[in-house]
Amino acid sequence: MAFTVKDGRLVRDGKPVKFVASPFIGGGFANAPRIAVIHFTGGGTAMSSANWFADRSRPAASGSSAHVVIDRDGSIVQCVALDRVAWHAGRSSWRGVVGLNGHSIGIELANYGNLRAIGGAWAGPGDRVVANPLLAVHRNGNPDGSRHPIGWEPFPAAQIDATVELMALLAERGVTEVVGHDDIAPVRKCDPGPAWNMAAFRERVFGGRREDGDNVKVVLPAAGLFLRSGPDVSHAKVRDTAFPRGTQVRPLRRDGDWLEVSVLQNGAPVATGWMRGNYLGDPEESVEEAVLEEAPVPRAGEGLG
Repeated sequence: MAFTVKDGRLVRDGKPVKFVASPFIGGGFANAPRIAVIHFTGGGTAMSSANWFADRSRPAASGSSAHVVIDRDGSIVQCVALDRVAWHAGRSSWRGVVGLNGHSIGIELANYGNLRAIGGAWAGPGDRVVANPLLAVHRNGNPDGSRHPIGWEPFPAAQIDATVELMALLAERGVTEVVGHDDIAPVRKCDPGPAWNMAAFRERVFGGRREDGDNVKVVLPAAGLFLRSGPDVSHAKVRDTAFPRGTQVRPLRRDGDWLEVSVLQNGAPVATGWMRGNYLGDPEESVEEAVLEEAPVPRAGEGLG
């Protein structure tokens, strides 16, 4: 399957994508957007979200929209032409850009997002139980204020594949970066959340310079390292056990002495969180060379970080 664009509207495999126009839009982009922002809808189907974006009974002050909504089965509804500004980002900033609406394409994914515990299960709106939820702590803090793992609806493969397909088109049109709403409006927003593996998605879309070698580090302490939801030991552990010595991670960004990383398994990202950067080293660095004189001594099975 492949996308093309005609007059700002998507065409998929030669057929126009269903278009449900939202009135909550701006004018044309001053410059071609270089960023795509991933969201989850927090609701049911893509069509229900598209109809909500199109609801003219809502006051403009509370109106919102996105360029596209992608359903769980990979089907797509477009709500705003790709050459017009959608109201999807709100108060936001990224790498010196303030107010991402005028600089980005908004992609909504039909997904309940963070779930509620109900009767031993995890459910979305209307008490709709979600099978096999991801249990995780959001790296920016859970939206309910808790510090323990909560349920998040997984994203189906068909939905992820369709988003990769759309991003391939956007990359051809000049988009060079993809971020989450929780990247550009941390704490205020939690989507797409921990169930969306952004590192793996970026790699599928943009690839990497494998001929130059991967930018990875490894866990050095014999006790292993914990992965945390934020850049400090006060943040909750993403999982209860430490990642063992030799575990490969890909650095994403730094906050003081801490690195946000994707933990790799067979080269593919499997978890994202924060580790203490001074306990990570280059793959060729020997453990003996990396002994830290002032490293705390953990109790058996506890790990560091």
